[in-house]
Amino acid sequence: MKRTGIFFVEVLTLSLLAATAGWAQNPAAETLQQNVPLSQQAPPPTPTTTSDQDLGELSVVQKFPKPEMFSFWTTQQFFYTDNVFYTDANPVSSTAYLGSYTASFVPYSLRDWTPRVSLQYNMVRYGDASSGDFDNENLALSSQYIFSEDRNWSWTATVDLSRFTAPHANDHEFYKEVVYDNQITRVAQLIQGTPLFFIGAYDLAYHQTSPAIFDRLDNTLSFSLAYYPMKEISIGPFIRAGARTYFTDGVVNGITQHDRDDFNLAEGLDVTWMPCKYVSLSADFSHVNDYSDNTSLSYNNTVPGVSVTGTVKF
Repeated sequence: MKRTGIFFVEVLTLSLLAATAGWAQNPAAETLQQNVPLSQQAPPPTPTTTSDQDLGELSVVQKFPKPEMFSFWTTQQFFYTDNVFYTDANPVSSTAYLGSYTASFVPYSLRDWTPRVSLQYNMVRYGDASSGDFDNENLALSSQYIFSEDRNWSWTATVDLSRFTAPHANDHEFYKEVVYDNQITRVAQLIQGTPLFFIGAYDLAYHQTSPAIFDRLDNTLSFSLAYYPMKEISIGPFIRAGARTYFTDGVVNGITQHDRDDFNLAEGLDVTWMPCKYVSLSADFSHVNDYSDNTSLSYNNTVPGVSVTGTVKF
């Protein structure tokens, strides 16, 4: 069960929790927020054991595996969306490709604390809406602290610097943001001896953006399950609910934004097969509804997709 628990968290973080300034935040940053994790969260370590000829098997007190210093992974995703620009006014549907490449470095770690530096490059291309294509670069500095004896509770603080460019306009930069994020996460096996797991998280994130009209504070709750009919296969439904408060008045797509608050609700299902520890294949489906008090800015989006992820750690 311990190996299954670690496998669950690794798959979940890989599978789980988008060219003009007028549509910058919705189709660009929103697409990445929903589809691409910036860094792999380390699973709660499990203690190793040793054997003694006379005493038998002994648990090694306070001995846990160290996180790998270097990690590299890439995810290649092919998906369909029925709302490229996240608007309910004349929505555009398209097939799409998302290529993500990430490297992370752990300079130092303690039993309960792991700092991490991550670099990520993303590219999104739409088959029927090339004006929505974008490239993205991220730099993230994060700190994860395990604060429970069972090591199932963790706090991760992250500062993420991100920029978006339009590949068909000489790499014109149309959007930037700095995200200050704090997340509390709980991982638990629901029934002892049964390969069914639960993960819940509360996330508080402030987005400082350019254009400043997209400055906002997010409060998000997410809940997921993962069931393993076989140790290589996981089936996981999820739901994510978020309240978003925008701080800057202005005009978005010709619509005046004033004291704007949104409620964002996403639900979906992910099925992942990991034939070996270096590769995973996933099929997923998600639906998002965003309810804004400015109803002209509300939208919904449905996204089925398939992806392959390759990982190297040392």
